[in-house]
Amino acid sequence: MVKVRARSTPQQEKAAEEFAAKAEQPDPPVQQTRSAKPRSDMPAWKRRNKEPKTSGANIRVSPSQLELIRRAAEIEETSQQKLIESILWPIMEERYGDQ
Repeated sequence: MVKVRARSTPQQEKAAEEFAAKAEQPDPPVQQTRSAKPRSDMPAWKRRNKEPKTSGANIRVSPSQLELIRRAAEIEETSQQKLIESILWPIMEERYGDQ
């Protein structure tokens, strides 16, 4: 047997319409909780690293390279991401940065 659902009241209809209208509005911009200006005494690669991240890049690695990254991160007691950043960005800044 099907249970008949009670009809909604005008107040419920209005609340549902308001909810739907809010859902269709774009989200307000997110305010950063950290300072957007990195300290000027930081190395250039660290200043760039403090900028908001807007995209990513993938690299291909062999199984042995992936194991090397995992092992190095474990030894350094850091994430793979932070390990790669700490090695990659200083070299990139030295070779190609605008120092």
